[in-house]
Amino acid sequence: MRVAAIDIGTNSIRLLVADVSEQAGAAGVVETVARAGEVCRLGRGLGQAGTIEEGLAQRAGSLAAEFARRARSLGARHIVVGATAAIRDARNGPEVAAIVGRRSGLRVRVLTGDDEARLVYRSVVLGLGRAAARSACVVFDIGGGSTEVVSGVGPTVGRWTSLPLGAVSLTERHLRSDPPASHEVEDLQSDATRVIMHQCALMPDRVPLLAGVGGTVTVLASLDRELETYEPSQIEGWCIRRERLQGLVDRLVQARHDERKVLPIVGEGRADIVAAGALVVALLVERFPSAGLVCSTQGLRYGLVRMAAEELFAGPEASAPEA
Repeated sequence: MRVAAIDIGTNSIRLLVADVSEQAGAAGVVETVARAGEVCRLGRGLGQAGTIEEGLAQRAGSLAAEFARRARSLGARHIVVGATAAIRDARNGPEVAAIVGRRSGLRVRVLTGDDEARLVYRSVVLGLGRAAARSACVVFDIGGGSTEVVSGVGPTVGRWTSLPLGAVSLTERHLRSDPPASHEVEDLQSDATRVIMHQCALMPDRVPLLAGVGGTVTVLASLDRELETYEPSQIEGWCIRRERLQGLVDRLVQARHDERKVLPIVGEGRADIVAAGALVVALLVERFPSAGLVCSTQGLRYGLVRMAAEELFAGPEASAPEA
């Protein structure tokens, strides 16, 4: 069953086209057909203005429309579009979702923090396979506007929280120097630590498996593997040992913007926000001690593509477009 998902995030918009098998009416194995992503930065200035700029909303609509055309050209029978923190939090979020919907011809689902956390957890654990099938796990997803943290056992979700800590929002709030000044880094760490300790207080003290997903995590895993280009197959399931992680974080935080952007695995679209994301990763690894951080490349769009397949399996009413 060929389906597609479009993930409209705070920093970027991503496409996944996949073939999904059916297992007792539910989504089974996901085989990637095509994946793509473009920086849109919907969350730019959102923390100060509280709204998304009109030009950014129009660009998001254009990208979603292009991704929808690409998915259909590849034979996708059903496309699910999910929007996260930027549209969820903006005062004009419903208007932005309507713009994207009109431009793409698709229903835009504004996901709650609960929706996002559960979709991410499930896709990461199922993607990691046997290593996570029966293990107690904590999964986190660092986005541009929020970070979802979920605990569970195997594919069964336990507790979850959506932290107001994103790579875009934290950069705009704290990191103004190039490279970030030590007091800026300390302020960010203090801010993030307070949120993490408060909102993750009821989660396990430690877990056998700590997995991370999102652009910051894939950058750290690629650096650890000394990859020159982004290769999902080379970093899916890769474990960054605790003793190596801080050195990778320091490398990103201490580098200047122009030094980061020339790294092929970082690029222009992430160079200015990856330091903030890396600092949050380090704090989460400190909060949830384990042997290391396992990298997943199967984030929210994999959860959305499973949703698309399950709706298609359920019949035409479940997958019918909504006005």
